Amino acid sequence: MTDDPHRFDGRTALVTGAARGIGARVAGLLADCGCAVACADAADPAGWDLPTGPGHTAHRADVTRTADCERLIDEVRAAHGRLDHLVHCAAIVRRGPAATTEDADFTEVLDVNLTGTFRVTRAAYPALVAAPDASVVTLGSTNGSVAVADSVGYCVSKAGVMHLSRVLALEWASAGIRVNSVAPTIVPTSMTSDVRADPAYMAAKLASIPLGRPVSETEVAQAVTFLLSPASAMTTGQVLFVDGGATIH
Repeated sequence: MTDDPHRFDGRTALVTGAARGIGARVAGLLADCGCAVACADAADPAGWDLPTGPGHTAHRADVTRTADCERLIDEVRAAHGRLDHLVHCAAIVRRGPAATTEDADFTEVLDVNLTGTFRVTRAAYPALVAAPDASVVTLGSTNGSVAVADSVGYCVSKAGVMHLSRVLALEWASAGIRVNSVAPTIVPTSMTSDVRADPAYMAAKLASIPLGRPVSETEVAQAVTFLLSPASAMTTGQVLFVDGGATIH
């Protein structure tokens, strides 16, 4: 262990959605800060962007399946002997007008983004209770606070994720578990490649961000690691918007 409140030496974190994008960057930054990282994703591990060095593990799991979530936590505890921190980055998006969105598309997005977050955190609860100074960070979005056209399922799911985090923070505070959420504006990842290719969309999006640019994966990861760390020991039930000011107007 270390006295540096920004370090994670001797601790283990589980990151879902860790194969690429924000999840991969979170896993990498936690590893850089001394954490042993269990990386989980539904994709084939052969293509993952895993942290380098010893002490990190890869786990294939589908967050839409309760049995997978429970098995995942068992695997992490077996491999690492403990679980101190959880970051839930697994998410999908389906775009289109609400009036023509199919039931299957809407429910699939909620099942992965919202219910999947709940399944994993619920499964992790016994392990987190056993850890000193346990913490959880979920991934929300500015779309969960500000209405955005053509992404009804994603917007509703992220609003749910952020409020789920508040409810868990309230219920789990007595067990010493902190729960917070990080809510970024648009991040240049594969999930946003379609809208980033649309000049009109991007002009409007950047005009809505006072700082005038997207947020990077690293900036999101830095916010996540801060909320996980002892540096934020009295912070729980909060949503940290990493959005260049998009939600202030």
